[in-house]
Amino acid sequence: MGGNRRRSDHWTKKAKAAGFSARSVYKLEEIQRREKMLPRKGRVVDLGCCPGSWSQYLRRLAGGKLSLVGIDLTDTPDYPGTFLQGSALTIPSARIVEALGGPTADLLMSDMAPNTMGDRFTDHIRQIELARAALRISRAVLRPGGDFIVKVFDGEEAPDFVNEVRPHFRKTRRIKPEATRRESVEFFIVARGFKAESRDSLEPPISG
Repeated sequence: MGGNRRRSDHWTKKAKAAGFSARSVYKLEEIQRREKMLPRKGRVVDLGCCPGSWSQYLRRLAGGKLSLVGIDLTDTPDYPGTFLQGSALTIPSARIVEALGGPTADLLMSDMAPNTMGDRFTDHIRQIELARAALRISRAVLRPGGDFIVKVFDGEEAPDFVNEVRPHFRKTRRIKPEATRRESVEFFIVARGFKAESRDSLEPPISG
């Protein structure tokens, strides 16, 4: 237990010293170090963006050349782009594209997780539901050749979900970054090269 706390403190203190809002930034940094995939210009969607560290990291990489749209249930006033408050389970993809200022995104990334209940199976199922929502949105907003990063809680439904992602991209891999807590069951699917034939039409915006 003490070792886990020290490990957690290391990443938290490092993030604070670097001016990032959360330790989770180092998960994305490792994905970038291993995959060299984050865009330096274009459009990016950040699902489950609060408190904003992933988009902060992208903004530092790219400066003002990226259009960033973040979505979260929790208000994120310091988000370094356009923030939409709402649920990825219900937000229309057309609203996301409108906020991007262009027809497609170069990258969709999701660090979404439910408020955990303490029951491992229930938490797993609820998180997979969020991951599936991220995949659905990616199929509506990504450009052909675009990339997808999504958090997954490992468990009974995880292999099926990985297999759901694979047909829509040229390459997929699982990554568990070093900054992930040792007791955590999370990993990330990194999917490269979105296939044009997998593109879904946008849902119409909700009127009223």
